[in-house]
Amino acid sequence: MLTLGHLTAGSPPLLRWASTGDAPDDPGRLVERIMRCGPDGPPIGERTERVLLVTSADSDLEWVRLRAEDASGVVLCGETGDGDEVPDCGLVPVLTPLIPGGPVRVAEALMGAQVAALQAEVQQVETYTNVAAHAMAEGGGPEGVLEWVSRESHAEVRVVDGYREQDWPPEVSRHTALLRELVRGREVGPVRGAAQGRYVEVWPVGIGPPHRLLVASRDKPWGGRSRFGLEQVAVMVAGLLREEDVTERERRLHSAVQAARTSAFQYLMVGDVTSAGRAVEPLAPGLMAAGVVQVAVLEKAAEEDREEVAAEVEEALQWGRALTVLCPVDDAQLIIIWDGAQAPVQTVLEPVAEADPDRAVGVSGRGPLEHAARLYGAAAVSVEAALRTPGGVAVHDGRPPLAELLDTSARAWARELLAPLEQNLADAERRRLLEVCSAGIQMGSQGAGRLLGLHRDTVLSRMGELTGRVGLDRALLGDRAKLDLAMRLADLPPPVPGVVPAGGVRQVLDNEGAVMWGNGVLSGLPPRLLSALSVWVEHELDPEETARELGISRGSLASWLREAGTLTHLPLRKDRPAALHELLWALYTSGHVRPSTVTGSEREARRTAPDGTAEKSPEETGEAAETAGTAEQARSIAGQPPTDRPHPARAYDYFLGGRTNYAADRSAAQQSVEAAPAVAVMARENRAFMLRAVRHLAGHAGIRQFLDLGAGIPTEPSLHQVAQSEAPSARVVYVDEDPVVHAHAEALLSGSPLGRTAFLRADATDPARVLDSPEVRESLDLDQPVSLSLVALLPFVTDDRVAYEMIRGFTDALAPGSYLTLSHFTGDIDPGEADTVCEQHQKLTGTPVKPRTYDEVAALLDGLELVEPGIVLVHRWRSERSEEDLAEDDARVGSYGAVARIR
Repeated sequence: MLTLGHLTAGSPPLLRWASTGDAPDDPGRLVERIMRCGPDGPPIGERTERVLLVTSADSDLEWVRLRAEDASGVVLCGETGDGDEVPDCGLVPVLTPLIPGGPVRVAEALMGAQVAALQAEVQQVETYTNVAAHAMAEGGGPEGVLEWVSRESHAEVRVVDGYREQDWPPEVSRHTALLRELVRGREVGPVRGAAQGRYVEVWPVGIGPPHRLLVASRDKPWGGRSRFGLEQVAVMVAGLLREEDVTERERRLHSAVQAARTSAFQYLMVGDVTSAGRAVEPLAPGLMAAGVVQVAVLEKAAEEDREEVAAEVEEALQWGRALTVLCPVDDAQLIIIWDGAQAPVQTVLEPVAEADPDRAVGVSGRGPLEHAARLYGAAAVSVEAALRTPGGVAVHDGRPPLAELLDTSARAWARELLAPLEQNLADAERRRLLEVCSAGIQMGSQGAGRLLGLHRDTVLSRMGELTGRVGLDRALLGDRAKLDLAMRLADLPPPVPGVVPAGGVRQVLDNEGAVMWGNGVLSGLPPRLLSALSVWVEHELDPEETARELGISRGSLASWLREAGTLTHLPLRKDRPAALHELLWALYTSGHVRPSTVTGSEREARRTAPDGTAEKSPEETGEAAETAGTAEQARSIAGQPPTDRPHPARAYDYFLGGRTNYAADRSAAQQSVEAAPAVAVMARENRAFMLRAVRHLAGHAGIRQFLDLGAGIPTEPSLHQVAQSEAPSARVVYVDEDPVVHAHAEALLSGSPLGRTAFLRADATDPARVLDSPEVRESLDLDQPVSLSLVALLPFVTDDRVAYEMIRGFTDALAPGSYLTLSHFTGDIDPGEADTVCEQHQKLTGTPVKPRTYDEVAALLDGLELVEPGIVLVHRWRSERSEEDLAEDDARVGSYGAVARIR
C-alpha cells in the first residue's frame, strides 16, 4: 500500500517535505487515492480520508482546515507566492513535487507510482502465499515464514507468547498497556512505535485470546510496502499457528490415550483392578465388566513401525471389546487385552500375524482380570514358540498357579514371613513397595522400571529394601524365590485364624498338589535338558560354571535354555525372575535338585520326624538364627542396622524424598523441620547442586571418574546414576565411614554395565588410606582427571586445619585437570537458623557441626581455579530458574557451593 514515505524516499523520489507548523514528516501516512483539485479544494462533501490532494501553489489552502483535516497530505505544484514560505495546514503535511509540470502532470506521475505499488503488492501477496503454502506442506509451523520475512525485510521478525511479558523485546516496553489489550483480544492492532533506535510493529496472531504477538523490529522506518507485507505475514502466521495448534492438540490427545492405555496395563500388572477400570472404561467400554479375559502379545517384524502395526491391530479388533497397549517393557511388542466371553482372540489376530512372516503372536488362556499379570506372562512366553509356528500364532492355555494348590498353612507361613513389613511402614508405603517388587519379580528391574516409569536402580533398591526387611538375602536364588512365593500366597484370601504356619519353604512345597504341578511343568523335557536345568539352578544360574560342568560352550547352553523355555512355557532369562523361580520350584518338587536350593539362607526343618519333631540339617545345628525371637534380633544377626533409633543419614534420605528411612528417622526429621523449617530445603538444594555439577562435569568437561567423599545413603538419583546417564562408561567410588550407610549402600548401588560403581568404608579425612585402597585403585586411574566431591561433608570437620589438609591431601594427589565440587553450610544468610540447625544435629547425633563464612569457604579453595559462577549459594550455581524464583529461596538455602579445577 502506498505511503508518503514511499513517495518521498523512493527511487527516484517524487515529492519532498515542505510542511510548517504542527504537521510532522510522517512517512507512514497511507495514500489510498490521488485527487487533483482547484484553488478552492475538493468539492464540498467529497471524502478526503487517506487522499493525497494535488493543487496549484497559488491556493490559500484555507479549505484544508475546514474540510480536509483527514487527508494524507497536500501537494503544491508551482512557485509559492512568497518564495520559500509554505502555508500552515495544521496536522496535514504539505509536500512539493520533484518532477516538473503542473497539477495534472504531477497527479499523473503520482497515480503511476500508485499503480506500481499495487502491482508490487499483488506480487508480494503471491510470494507470501507461496511461502505460506510451502510452510504448511512441510508442517513445520511458522518458523520458515518468519525467517524468510526477516531476511527479505532486513528486520527481526518473531512470535512471542503474549502472556510471557518477560520475552517481549525492550523496544516495545513503552507500549505495554496497548500490547496487553492485543493479547486479551480487546484491540485488533497493530501497535507501532519507535524506541532505542528501532522501529517496531506488533500484530496479534493466534486462534483466540490470549493471543500471541508478531513482533517486527528494524533500524529504519517501515514503508508502505513493508507495512502491507507485515499485515499479510500476520495473517499467514495466524493460519500456520492454528494448524500447528490443531496438530499439537491431536498429538497430545493421541499421547493422552496411549498414556491412559499404559496406565491401565500398569495397574493390572500390580493387581489394582479398580484403578485399571477407571482408566480402561472410557477406552474400551464393557471390557472391565468381563468375567474372564485373554491376553495376547504381538511382536512386530524388525523394520516395522509399531504405531502402524497398532493401527492394523485396532482395525482387526474393531468389532470386539479389547484394549491395545504399546508394551512399555519391550519396544517391539503390542499387548491386547480381550474380553474372554467373545470368540478366541487368536482367531481375530491370525490375519494380522500372517500379513508378515516375521510377526509372532503369543496368546494366553482365559482367566480373571485379577490374574492379568500371569496371563500376560503366559502370552509373552508363547511369543517365542509362535516364531517357530506356521502362521505365527501360539497359545499357552496356562497351568493352575502353584500358590493356589498349596494348603492354608502355606498362606499362614507367607504372612508370617512378610510380617516385618507391618513395622515402620504405613499402608500406602507397604503397598507401593510390594507393587514395585512384584513387577520387578515378574519382569526384572529393567522391565519393571519401564513399566512403572522408574529407574532400574530404583527397582533394585526397593527389592533390596524388601528382602532386607524380611531378613532374606537378595543375592541367593532360593531367597528370591522364597519371597516371590510368599508374595503370591499373600495375595490369596487369608487363612482362618488359628492355622499353624508351615515351618519353612520346604514344608510349604511338600504338598501333593505342588508335586503334580512340578511334574507337569517339566513333563515335556528330554533328559538332556532336564539335567542341564538342574545343574544350572544348582550353580545359582551361573552360565560359566554350568557350561563347564556340562562340558558344553556357553552358546550351546543358551540354545538349550531357549529350547527348555519353549517346552516348559517359562522364559528362562534373568530378566524374567518369576519364571526362574517357577523352574526352581518345579525342579525341587519333582526331586531334581537338593533341598538347599530352595531354602537359601533359611535355617528350617527338613521334614517332620515320626515323633513329631523337626529334623535339623547339620549346618543348622547351633545357629543363633534359630533362637532369634524377634524381628529386630534377626535383623541384627543378619548384619542389618537397627531401625528403632533415628540415624542422620536416613533422616537426610527422608529430606531428599528417599525410601531408605524408617519411622524413627522420619519422626526425628519432622522435629528438625519444626525447629528449623529451612533444613529440608537445605538438604534438597545441596543434592540438586551436586547433581547439576556432576551433569556439567560428565557432560561438558569430559570427566569420567568420580570420587564422592562422605557419600551418605545413595538416594535417587545418585551421583553414579547421573554421571552414567551422561557417560555410561563413568566410574564412581563412594566413600563413607558410617556403618549404617555402608549397610544400605551395599544393597542399593548398581551402576551401568559399561562403567563401574564401588563403595569404600573409610574415613575421608585420611586421604592416603582412601587413595591407596583397592576399591579406588581398581576403579579409578589416578593419572587421569578425577572429580572429587565434598558435598555437605566439611561442616562435620570442625577443625579448619584438618579440613584444609584433608582437601590438599586429595587435590595434590589428583592429576591436573581434575575438579573439586564442594558445598558448605553457612550462617552468613540467617545466623539464627544456622544455630538452630547445629543444635538439632547435636541433639540427634551427639556430634557438632560447624558453619563457615564465605571467606572461610574461599580459603579452603585457595590455589584452585574456580569454575563460573564461582562461590555462590548452591541453588544459584548454574540454575535454570528465574532470578525472581531464586531470590525467594536465598534466605532458606544456607549453603555455599562451588566447582574448582585442579591445576
